[in-house]
Amino acid sequence: MPNAPDVSDFRYSTADWAERERLAIFRERIGRMMVKLDPAPLINSPYYSDARVIALHGLGIGFWTFANLRVDRTRELLDGCDDLLMVIGASGNRLVSHRGREQAIGAGEAVLMATAETATMTYPSSSNLISLRVPRKALTPLVRNPEDVLMRPLTPSSEALRLLTRYVRNVDDLYRSASAELQRLVVSHLIDLAALVIGATGDGKVVAEKHGLAAARLAAVKADVGARIGECSLSLTAVAKRQKITPRQIQRLFAGEGTTFSEFVLDQRLARAHGLLVDPRRTGRSISTIAFEAGFGDLSYFNRAFRRRYNARPSDIRIAPRRF
Repeated sequence: MPNAPDVSDFRYSTADWAERERLAIFRERIGRMMVKLDPAPLINSPYYSDARVIALHGLGIGFWTFANLRVDRTRELLDGCDDLLMVIGASGNRLVSHRGREQAIGAGEAVLMATAETATMTYPSSSNLISLRVPRKALTPLVRNPEDVLMRPLTPSSEALRLLTRYVRNVDDLYRSASAELQRLVVSHLIDLAALVIGATGDGKVVAEKHGLAAARLAAVKADVGARIGECSLSLTAVAKRQKITPRQIQRLFAGEGTTFSEFVLDQRLARAHGLLVDPRRTGRSISTIAFEAGFGDLSYFNRAFRRRYNARPSDIRIAPRRF
């Protein structure tokens, strides 16, 4: 579906510009005009940056890479925006200066900043980070005093921060083909998770856990299943242990979608088997081999389940492309 007016997706890379024009383009066209930042090399040696910035119904999501750069938000670049900006370290290190404080942010760590105030971030070596810009009015119903948390290290490796990071990284799958209503639901989930990372309390915490946290947990469970779908040993207990939640919690998450963990696993395995059967690179493999690659340990059960799902035998699916 075409993007709604309040959805945009912008990318840049300094590697795409001629060296003699690179700094001017980076500072003027990208820095000052588009992202309201003033970048400059730290030392006289090669520097690099690329980024993808997504605007999604009032929420700003950024995936950034910097190396040998200092990035300033100066007073002249302040645009009246009063959002809160969460910066999450993905790899490498960076130093943040904001509100008279300095804070080093390593991988898996995060800090909250105010976009209405000046700030400086330095990247002496290659560094990847994720940014989440959240409207202040969206957070205040969930977090009593977000101002109190500015420039304080947010709890590293917390479940909420881990799930938020994963959920943001999967944003393509969550919004690209979704309706505007579902896109706003994704935004709501991200705000809930951000509130939990910052420190939602009372009713705000209950609401955020019921919606955003549950959605992110379910997405993490599904990703876990997808990564191991070909393993016959895949089980509810094993997934729960890796995700650090109980099997009962996983069952409740799938019940909320009107299905079960077992039904989801079966659906994913059948879809994988179907994909392998029509893959011309695997025409030399037997159907039993493909069934085992898809995680089925019982060939008879695979054949019965496949026929129920596709109203055809695996062998029929395999020869159909050749007939066509």
